[in-house]
Amino acid sequence: MMPGWERWAVSELPLLVLAAIGAHLVSSAGQTLLHRWLGHRRWAGRFFRNHIDFHHAYYARGHLTSAVYRGEEGNNTPFFLIPVLLAGSGLFFLLPHEVFAAAALGGAASFAAHVYFDKVYHVSGTPLERFAWFRRKQQLHFVHHLHANTNFAVIDFFWDRLLGTYRAPDEATPERPPAPARRTGRAILVAALRR
Repeated sequence: MMPGWERWAVSELPLLVLAAIGAHLVSSAGQTLLHRWLGHRRWAGRFFRNHIDFHHAYYARGHLTSAVYRGEEGNNTPFFLIPVLLAGSGLFFLLPHEVFAAAALGGAASFAAHVYFDKVYHVSGTPLERFAWFRRKQQLHFVHHLHANTNFAVIDFFWDRLLGTYRAPDEATPERPPAPARRTGRAILVAALRR
Protein backbone atom coordinates (compact mmCIF):
# COMPACT_ATOMS: atom_id res chain seq x y z
CA MET A 1 0.00 0.00 0.00
CA MET A 2 1.28 3.47 -0.96
CA PRO A 3 1.72 6.21 1.61
CA GLY A 4 -0.66 9.16 1.29
CA TRP A 5 1.70 11.54 -0.50
CA GLU A 6 2.68 8.94 -3.09
CA ARG A 7 -0.96 8.17 -3.80
CA TRP A 8 -1.60 11.90 -4.16
CA ALA A 9 1.40 12.33 -6.50
CA VAL A 10 0.18 9.51 -8.73
CA SER A 11 -3.55 10.25 -8.76
CA GLU A 12 -3.92 14.03 -8.21
CA LEU A 13 -0.72 15.66 -9.45
CA PRO A 14 -1.24 14.91 -13.17
CA LEU A 15 -4.69 16.55 -13.02
CA LEU A 16 -3.26 19.64 -11.33
CA VAL A 17 -0.42 19.91 -13.86
CA LEU A 18 -2.93 19.50 -16.68
CA ALA A 19 -5.10 22.26 -15.15
CA ALA A 20 -2.11 24.63 -14.97
CA ILE A 21 -1.05 23.87 -18.56
CA GLY A 22 -4.64 24.26 -19.76
CA ALA A 23 -4.89 27.62 -18.01
CA HIS A 24 -1.68 28.76 -19.72
CA LEU A 25 -3.01 27.73 -23.13
CA VAL A 26 -6.32 29.51 -22.53
CA SER A 27 -4.46 32.64 -21.36
CA SER A 28 -2.15 32.48 -24.35
CA ALA A 29 -5.02 32.05 -26.81
CA GLY A 30 -6.94 34.85 -25.09
CA GLN A 31 -3.95 37.21 -25.30
CA THR A 32 -3.50 36.44 -28.99
CA LEU A 33 -7.18 36.89 -29.85
CA LEU A 34 -7.66 40.04 -27.76
CA HIS A 35 -4.50 41.54 -29.21
CA ARG A 36 -5.74 40.81 -32.71
CA TRP A 37 -9.35 41.92 -32.19
CA LEU A 38 -8.89 44.88 -29.85
CA GLY A 39 -5.36 46.10 -30.47
CA HIS A 40 -5.57 46.10 -34.26
CA ARG A 41 -9.17 46.90 -35.16
CA ARG A 42 -10.41 50.49 -35.39
CA TRP A 43 -13.83 49.53 -34.04
CA ALA A 44 -12.14 48.71 -30.71
CA GLY A 45 -11.81 52.45 -30.07
CA ARG A 46 -9.64 53.22 -27.05
CA PHE A 47 -7.96 49.80 -27.09
CA PHE A 48 -6.91 50.30 -30.70
CA ARG A 49 -5.69 53.88 -30.13
CA ASN A 50 -3.76 52.91 -26.98
CA HIS A 51 -2.02 50.06 -28.70
CA ILE A 52 -1.21 51.80 -31.97
CA ASP A 53 -0.48 55.29 -30.62
CA PHE A 54 1.81 54.08 -27.86
CA HIS A 55 3.23 50.59 -28.21
CA HIS A 56 3.48 50.56 -32.00
CA ALA A 57 4.56 54.21 -32.12
CA TYR A 58 7.36 53.67 -29.61
CA TYR A 59 8.51 50.45 -31.22
CA ALA A 60 8.37 50.70 -35.00
CA ARG A 61 10.73 50.19 -37.93
CA GLY A 62 14.14 51.56 -37.04
CA HIS A 63 13.61 51.57 -33.28
CA LEU A 64 12.30 48.18 -32.18
CA THR A 65 14.28 48.28 -28.94
CA SER A 66 15.25 50.89 -26.37
CA ALA A 67 17.52 50.96 -23.32
CA VAL A 68 14.47 50.73 -21.03
CA TYR A 69 10.91 49.75 -21.82
CA ARG A 70 8.80 52.67 -22.97
CA GLY A 71 5.11 52.30 -23.37
CA GLU A 72 3.46 51.92 -19.99
CA GLU A 73 1.29 54.92 -20.81
CA GLY A 74 -0.86 53.16 -23.41
CA ASN A 75 -0.70 49.65 -22.01
CA ASN A 76 -3.92 47.67 -22.59
CA THR A 77 -2.81 44.71 -20.49
CA PRO A 78 -4.76 45.70 -17.34
CA PHE A 79 -7.97 45.63 -19.41
CA PHE A 80 -7.28 42.03 -20.42
CA LEU A 81 -7.59 41.10 -16.75
CA ILE A 82 -11.35 41.78 -16.86
CA PRO A 83 -12.33 38.71 -18.95
CA VAL A 84 -9.71 36.64 -17.12
CA LEU A 85 -11.20 37.50 -13.74
CA LEU A 86 -14.76 36.91 -14.97
CA ALA A 87 -13.86 33.49 -16.35
CA GLY A 88 -11.90 32.67 -13.21
CA SER A 89 -14.86 33.59 -11.01
CA GLY A 90 -17.03 31.14 -12.92
CA LEU A 91 -14.43 28.38 -12.68
CA PHE A 92 -14.23 28.86 -8.93
CA PHE A 93 -17.78 27.50 -8.65
CA LEU A 94 -17.34 24.75 -11.25
CA LEU A 95 -13.99 23.15 -10.38
CA PRO A 96 -12.80 21.37 -7.26
CA HIS A 97 -10.82 23.84 -5.17
CA GLU A 98 -7.41 22.25 -5.67
CA VAL A 99 -7.93 22.09 -9.45
CA PHE A 100 -9.10 25.71 -9.44
CA ALA A 101 -6.00 26.71 -7.44
CA ALA A 102 -3.71 24.98 -9.95
CA ALA A 103 -5.52 26.61 -12.88
CA ALA A 104 -5.40 30.01 -11.17
CA LEU A 105 -1.66 29.68 -10.52
CA GLY A 106 -1.04 28.53 -14.10
CA GLY A 107 -3.13 31.37 -15.50
CA ALA A 108 -1.44 33.97 -13.27
CA ALA A 109 2.02 32.70 -14.21
CA SER A 110 1.07 32.78 -17.89
CA PHE A 111 -0.31 36.31 -17.64
CA ALA A 112 2.85 37.50 -15.86
CA ALA A 113 5.04 35.80 -18.47
CA HIS A 114 3.13 37.47 -21.32
CA VAL A 115 3.54 40.90 -19.72
CA TYR A 116 7.22 40.27 -18.99
CA PHE A 117 8.14 39.00 -22.45
CA ASP A 118 6.19 41.72 -24.26
CA LYS A 119 8.32 44.24 -22.38
CA VAL A 120 11.70 42.50 -22.48
CA TYR A 121 11.49 41.89 -26.25
CA HIS A 122 11.89 45.66 -26.62
CA VAL A 123 14.77 46.19 -24.17
CA SER A 124 18.17 46.21 -25.84
CA GLY A 125 20.92 44.21 -24.19
CA THR A 126 18.61 42.03 -22.08
CA PRO A 127 20.43 39.02 -20.57
CA LEU A 128 17.88 36.76 -22.28
CA GLU A 129 19.41 37.59 -25.67
CA ARG A 130 22.06 34.94 -25.05
CA PHE A 131 19.37 32.25 -25.54
CA ALA A 132 18.46 31.20 -29.09
CA TRP A 133 14.84 30.47 -28.11
CA PHE A 134 14.46 34.05 -26.82
CA ARG A 135 16.03 35.60 -29.92
CA ARG A 136 13.67 33.54 -32.09
CA LYS A 137 10.57 34.69 -30.18
CA GLN A 138 11.87 38.26 -30.19
CA GLN A 139 12.29 38.13 -33.98
CA LEU A 140 8.75 36.77 -34.37
CA HIS A 141 7.48 39.63 -32.21
CA PHE A 142 9.46 42.17 -34.25
CA VAL A 143 7.80 40.80 -37.39
CA HIS A 144 4.52 41.89 -35.81
CA HIS A 145 5.85 45.43 -35.39
CA LEU A 146 6.97 45.50 -39.02
CA HIS A 147 3.86 43.76 -40.42
CA ALA A 148 1.07 44.62 -37.99
CA ASN A 149 -1.48 42.07 -39.24
CA THR A 150 0.78 39.13 -38.39
CA ASN A 151 2.18 37.36 -35.32
CA PHE A 152 -0.22 38.60 -32.63
CA ALA A 153 1.01 36.07 -30.07
CA VAL A 154 3.66 36.94 -27.51
CA ILE A 155 4.76 33.48 -26.36
CA ASP A 156 2.97 30.71 -28.26
CA PHE A 157 3.18 31.55 -31.95
CA PHE A 158 1.41 28.33 -32.93
CA TRP A 159 -1.82 30.28 -32.32
CA ASP A 160 -0.86 32.51 -35.25
CA ARG A 161 -0.31 29.44 -37.38
CA LEU A 162 -3.82 28.24 -36.47
CA LEU A 163 -5.32 31.69 -37.16
CA GLY A 164 -3.45 32.06 -40.45
CA THR A 165 -1.61 35.17 -39.20
CA TYR A 166 1.86 33.64 -38.80
CA ARG A 167 4.76 35.20 -40.69
CA ALA A 168 8.34 33.97 -40.43
CA PRO A 169 11.07 36.53 -39.78
CA ASP A 170 12.74 38.02 -42.83
CA GLU A 171 16.44 37.43 -43.18
CA ALA A 172 17.06 40.69 -41.33
CA THR A 173 15.08 43.27 -39.44
CA PRO A 174 16.26 46.90 -39.46
CA GLU A 175 18.02 46.42 -36.13
CA ARG A 176 19.44 42.95 -36.54
CA PRO A 177 21.66 42.05 -39.52
CA PRO A 178 21.18 38.72 -41.24
CA ALA A 179 22.94 35.76 -39.70
CA PRO A 180 26.07 34.76 -41.59
CA ALA A 181 25.39 31.96 -44.02
CA ARG A 182 26.55 28.56 -42.85
CA ARG A 183 28.81 26.79 -45.23
CA THR A 184 28.25 23.09 -45.44
CA GLY A 185 31.06 20.63 -45.93
CA ARG A 186 30.01 20.18 -49.56
CA ALA A 187 30.07 23.97 -50.19
CA ILE A 188 33.54 24.24 -48.69
CA LEU A 189 34.75 21.34 -50.85
CA VAL A 190 33.24 22.83 -54.04
CA ALA A 191 34.81 26.25 -53.27
CA ALA A 192 38.21 24.61 -52.71
CA LEU A 193 37.98 22.67 -55.97
CA ARG A 194 37.15 25.85 -57.95
CA ARG A 195 40.41 27.51 -56.92
